[in-house]
Amino acid sequence: MKSIANPIIFIGPGRSGSTIISEVVLAHRQLGGPSNYTEWYPSLPALALLSRCVNNDYWLIHGVKAQLNKTMPFNHLIPRPAEAWSLWQKQTRSDIDFSRNFLINKRATSRERQNIHRAFARLLMLQGKPRLGLKLTGPGRIEYLHSLFPDAYFINVVRDPCATVNSLLNVPFWQQQGAKQLWWEGAYSSEELKTYQQIRHDPVAGTAFQLNKVLETTRREMEYCGVNALTIHYEDFIANPVYTTRKILGFCHLSNDSRVAQRLNTCQVINRNQQTCKNLALTNKVRQWCPS
Repeated sequence: MKSIANPIIFIGPGRSGSTIISEVVLAHRQLGGPSNYTEWYPSLPALALLSRCVNNDYWLIHGVKAQLNKTMPFNHLIPRPAEAWSLWQKQTRSDIDFSRNFLINKRATSRERQNIHRAFARLLMLQGKPRLGLKLTGPGRIEYLHSLFPDAYFINVVRDPCATVNSLLNVPFWQQQGAKQLWWEGAYSSEELKTYQQIRHDPVAGTAFQLNKVLETTRREMEYCGVNALTIHYEDFIANPVYTTRKILGFCHLSNDSRVAQRLNTCQVINRNQQTCKNLALTNKVRQWCPS
């Protein structure tokens, strides 16, 4: 099978707007990649054929995000882009914790690169798509991803830290997990670990501390690896989604596409930052621990 060339990889902290922005761009008729079925059944790549039922030369049917919209019956069964952590864990070596580690100073082996290229090439073949599009939240993992895809185009989505922290703290998963412990590992110095122990019982401070590390390491890795990277601010997308989307398409050498325009017309673009900015206590604490 062919190697993967010029993939597009959306990165960014959780709750930064990377989902809404990536789903607009990944609607492009040239792009394919892992879906919710890949996540659920990583050992059954043939399920990628299901994507052809909703995304082909004649039509595009996309699922709707339940948190923002009323959904149709069986909405969750419609194939849609997914991060597919289970697939990454299946294809990477034992010392690579793809979903929970920053992967600082980690690079793929030649065997890993071959296996991962083969897995994604097969997905694209089954979907009938020529180019890979991915979205991965949390740490950038750029050095590792760059070792896999040296010609990748990275779209780094960032959002006002106060809004990001506030949004994370309203997600049940983060309330139960990330707000009470360091969710990602492998990037903190001993001094930083001591600092975290002092603030870990404060959800706002602890979350801002972790967000700051994600932003900081992503910037550092982008500079160190010299990758093709474009940073997109969620606030700019909210202000002018058409212009921002076209900026991404141009950077990735993708043509304007009616399916991208259709996705833009149907997604709900709402500025959810304003309410957060009124909470001065939260804002001041986030600025203290996340000056990035």
